[in-house]
Amino acid sequence: MPQDLSTIPLEILLEICENLSLGDLAKFVLTSKYFAAVGTPRLYDQLFFHRIAKKDNFAKLQSDFVLNYVAAKSSILLRCRAANGRSMLHYIAAAGNEVLLAAFLKCGADISVRCGKRETALHVALKKGQDAIAVQLLEAGADVLKPARRRPTLAFLHNDLSRPTAEKVIRAIQAAGGDISACGPGGHTALHYASRSGHDHIVKVLLENGADALATDKYGHIPLVSAVLHRRVEVSRILLDAMTRDPRGYDLNAPLASLKDIPSSWVPERRGHYFEKGYTLLHFAVSLFHPPTVQLLLDFGADPLAESSPPGRPGRTPFDIAVMGRCPELVILIAGMNNPPVFWKSNGYIQSGFETCVREAYPGTVRTLVDLYKQGKVDLDITAATPAMLDTCTYYGSHVMDGDINDSITSCLSAGADINAQDKDGKTALHLLCEHGDSEHNKAKIQLIEYFLSHGADWTIRDKCGNTALHVAADNGDIEYDVVVRHIIQVATEREKELLASPNNFGKSPLHLYLAGADAADQKNQNIIKLLSAGYDINVAERGNRQSSATH
Repeated sequence: MPQDLSTIPLEILLEICENLSLGDLAKFVLTSKYFAAVGTPRLYDQLFFHRIAKKDNFAKLQSDFVLNYVAAKSSILLRCRAANGRSMLHYIAAAGNEVLLAAFLKCGADISVRCGKRETALHVALKKGQDAIAVQLLEAGADVLKPARRRPTLAFLHNDLSRPTAEKVIRAIQAAGGDISACGPGGHTALHYASRSGHDHIVKVLLENGADALATDKYGHIPLVSAVLHRRVEVSRILLDAMTRDPRGYDLNAPLASLKDIPSSWVPERRGHYFEKGYTLLHFAVSLFHPPTVQLLLDFGADPLAESSPPGRPGRTPFDIAVMGRCPELVILIAGMNNPPVFWKSNGYIQSGFETCVREAYPGTVRTLVDLYKQGKVDLDITAATPAMLDTCTYYGSHVMDGDINDSITSCLSAGADINAQDKDGKTALHLLCEHGDSEHNKAKIQLIEYFLSHGADWTIRDKCGNTALHVAADNGDIEYDVVVRHIIQVATEREKELLASPNNFGKSPLHLYLAGADAADQKNQNIIKLLSAGYDINVAERGNRQSSATH
């Protein structure tokens, strides 16, 4: 290695490289690894950046290199296969490289080659939405009739494809003697596949070019069934419009063929397992809890009172399913439909669902059904729902929002539910609401207690332990319930005031119970103590062998 050059500082060597001619620089980098490391970047700079300044020239250089490589290695490249069986054409089609596709076609590439999934490059181009590639392959004579993955070629049309390209495929199939409404080996038409995928643009193109909206798959279902089951609202609208114009007609309330044996990819969420003989499209739209689809079907004349026909038990209507499914949005939507039924008939399912919705506090459903009941449009046994109303008083903090419980109960009371009904332990709603619970919900509970008292609830009713609602409120232990104690005392009649100091079955008066959990020195507590003891002997004998003396 020349000592005089290697000892030169790097900055000077770099400057020398910048000023050498291209030929001299190439010779220089070959003299040693050190000079190669120093000079090679500059060599590339001069070759590419100085002589090929524009970006499009870089692209051309790359393209020329690739095309020259394809031409030189075509015999090898045409035979190449990936592990999944894909050829170079498959990857070119997926990438949308028109120039490279033209080069391969010029080299004699076989466009009929299929990958492991039995797809050709045309199938790949169609499902990737590659318009130009699809057109090139069609013009090169790609086979449009042979299916792939048990699907007809039209099933691969993606929503991103332009109308001209989609129609070019359709015309090619028709010219080859194919039927665009025929089922593929998998048993479904192209319209079924497009409907399931929600490809509204392709659905329109297929219909406008003669696809049959009423063609059934091998399971006996029209494309609309696929659209509804997959919640494809716009596709469903397009299909319904086409079916309405079809002179053959279609009964939207006709029972569907069974869904139980259909692959899960066609029936989402295992809904086929819940299929019931006699179900209509509206039954399934409701069971999928999809209001937009339900609204669409109702607008086109679906019957919310169409009954299923299961063996061994009464049939259910779509409205029954909405009520039993505890879906207020659907109940309100169906009940508020245009031209609703005069009477909402049911085989007992509305009553069962109503009681469940009262118990679990679904106010929209409860309120809607109560309104229909008041109008004489539905049969409800309000008395039978009373135990559910009492149960919901215990839901605070463990199930639903407080307002839901309040609304459910007030709706029942407005329909005539017994405001003083008692459960198996003799407790009324007041007893249950006055019991200790999650203080987070005290405000709502107290509002409901005041509602009960202002609407005639009897606080003097005793449960099996001899407690009135006042006993329970006094024993609550939460200072916020002082307002309940005060309210009961204030609304007590002269006759009821005699019960303010009365003991329960264990000899405990409300005052005893209050003092057991209150700080007698606290001024707020003293006010309640005075109210409880005013005018009465606070020394109430306890039953048994003990006596309790309460002082303040």
